[in-house]
Amino acid sequence: MKYIIRHGSIAAIQFIKLPDGREISITNSNDEPNIEFLPLKVMAAINRQFGIIFSLPYEMRQAFIDNSIPFEIEA
Repeated sequence: MKYIIRHGSIAAIQFIKLPDGREISITNSNDEPNIEFLPLKVMAAINRQFGIIFSLPYEMRQAFIDNSIPFEIEA
């Protein structure tokens, strides 16, 4: 099953297109209820993206978002 992950317009949000065509938003929050049903491989990719963007200096984050392209995860 294919999941497509793309950044939102701010660092703290990502959008995940599910295999059934629905799209959900995920925020950088430990209380995020949407990720419970996602496969571990997809959750790991989401967390990795948040890790990358929040490791950048604040002033570089928007450029990273602007230049990021959606990517697929098979799970």
